[in-house]
Amino acid sequence: MQLRRNYAVLWSGCDGAFGSGRLEVVANRVELSSKGALVSLPLGEVNGVCIARGAEDRLRGLPVLALQCARGGTLRIASLEGTGALYEIAELVERAAPALRTTGM
Repeated sequence: MQLRRNYAVLWSGCDGAFGSGRLEVVANRVELSSKGALVSLPLGEVNGVCIARGAEDRLRGLPVLALQCARGGTLRIASLEGTGALYEIAELVERAAPALRTTGM
């Protein structure tokens, strides 16, 4: 399966910041970009990854890819392109950081 590299997403950061824009998995980091802003999370700072479907986890009603940050908190990413794209993003993250295990919640 050919995985794309750019996805339209919503996100909520460890600091409570919310954004919408594009996600890319580049080498050893996840980059989230929107108008005039760039959030970059090194995959070495991610302790865990899961697909979260609970009501309290969702963004605008969408399930999220939850990245648990080593510094505390969780970066939640929802795909605007459907659940299939969310699983593709999870696979890209897992490939870029093989020590991480993606699980469902």
